[in-house]
Amino acid sequence: MTAGAALSASKDRMKLAAELVSRGATMLADPCPQDGGIQVRYRGKVYCITHDDLSMITKAATVSYDSVVAQMREVLLARLNETTAALGTEKDASKQEQLVSLAAKYFELLQKLPQK
Repeated sequence: MTAGAALSASKDRMKLAAELVSRGATMLADPCPQDGGIQVRYRGKVYCITHDDLSMITKAATVSYDSVVAQMREVLLARLNETTAALGTEKDASKQEQLVSLAAKYFELLQKLPQK
């Protein structure tokens, strides 16, 4: 690696560390025991800006209410489908009762979710 490339990589790591600090990370006073780099504590873990890959840490997944609702709908529909299929083949009356109760709960939750 050339000196210019090393300097650029170092600046990129510092930018990532600064981004983590802006998200609530804390810069630690003690240097990294492996390479003497700057360490930050973020969400209970300590990272060295020299050798840890901070890019994956800074790429936080965007979670929205709509995406959670859509995912919940998919899961409930899949479980309702599985439960209904199992009910169709179940011969034991007590197990049928459990499956009907479970299907009813899934259906009730589906109805409570906001419509698209």
